[in-house]
Amino acid sequence: MKNSNNDQLINNIETKLAQAQSMIKVILDNHNYKNKGLDEPFIDHCDTDNLLWVAGDLIEDAYKELLNIDFEGGKNNG
Repeated sequence: MKNSNNDQLINNIETKLAQAQSMIKVILDNHNYKNKGLDEPFIDHCDTDNLLWVAGDLIEDAYKELLNIDFEGGKNNG
């Protein structure tokens, strides 16, 4: 049962980190729009803060779930 729970936690963590990574890539591409061959950003710079907040929340949630993974030996295993 622990293995199944750990597998679910790992899947949730991977999903959240992948979503955050995608959002951060969009923000970076938008910031470096000239390198992408664009004349102007495709998202107003003032609107990218929402993506940063969501990416930060996803990373924080993933970290909290990581702390719940039961590695061999239990939670007090050094």
